[in-house]
Amino acid sequence: MKALIKFLLPITLLVSCEAPKGAEVLATTSVVADAARQLLPPEVEVQALMQSNIDPHSYKPVEKDVHAITSAQIVLHNGLHLEGKMTEILEKVSLTKPVYEMSESLTSLELITVGPNVFDPHIWFDLKLWERCVSELALFLIEQYPEYSVIIESRSEAYSAKLLNAHNTFYNKSNEIPDSLRAIVTAHDAFSYFGRAYGVKVKGLQGVSTAAEFGVKDMSNTADFIVKTGLNTVFTETSVNSKSIEALQEAVEQKGGKVRLGKPLYSDALGEQGTKEATLIGAFKYNTTQILNSWK
Repeated sequence: MKALIKFLLPITLLVSCEAPKGAEVLATTSVVADAARQLLPPEVEVQALMQSNIDPHSYKPVEKDVHAITSAQIVLHNGLHLEGKMTEILEKVSLTKPVYEMSESLTSLELITVGPNVFDPHIWFDLKLWERCVSELALFLIEQYPEYSVIIESRSEAYSAKLLNAHNTFYNKSNEIPDSLRAIVTAHDAFSYFGRAYGVKVKGLQGVSTAAEFGVKDMSNTADFIVKTGLNTVFTETSVNSKSIEALQEAVEQKGGKVRLGKPLYSDALGEQGTKEATLIGAFKYNTTQILNSWK
């Protein structure tokens, strides 16, 4: 990968100087692209490098991706190594153009630690935390587009209200469920911030990255957790292969339990453009509906 970057980056930078301008605003993921679209007026083009159902943890950038990043006027990314294989490219590009990291407004005390100086990157499903990230993004975009400052500020205030309303609505609904039932099991550990924010016990078969391996012990421990908590549903994810959860279902049966596969949750990517789930709030409402139904 390093060889690819070193070879492609100088060439792409040269080509991008001669070719037509790329995206005005390029976001690495659909989640980050949604945040920018909520703030900017429609005339400002926002593109997502990774579309729906794409897993950013294992996504490998190719030549066209390097060109897209280097030819964009502004680049937005999540940070915290969510886009692990793009980190070096993003660092190089930040030397020549505005590059903004959504997680930079959060302190280490607000982040979930998963290792020495390693933090869980899935910050967007704590809507209260994400609201802060989006508000800080608005300030960055006002600097880039002073001519739209009034519009961005207005849209930011309106979107913040929507995020906080969705946060409060689910928080209140989840608190109507007994503590012993508020638990979910998913394909990988993408919902820790969600669990912390809404008082839900969360267990992922894989770690915070889908690139992490899981073994027989992980499968057995997760199956034990399911049987102990009495869960009747486990969830696959739209951006993660479902085979691991299907195997988990069999492991639970071997321990005398029984679970069904719930509808896939949106985790690292949002839904297809044109659907309600193409926005973070839409995906959040879909997810929480499935989760609430699994507790009833």
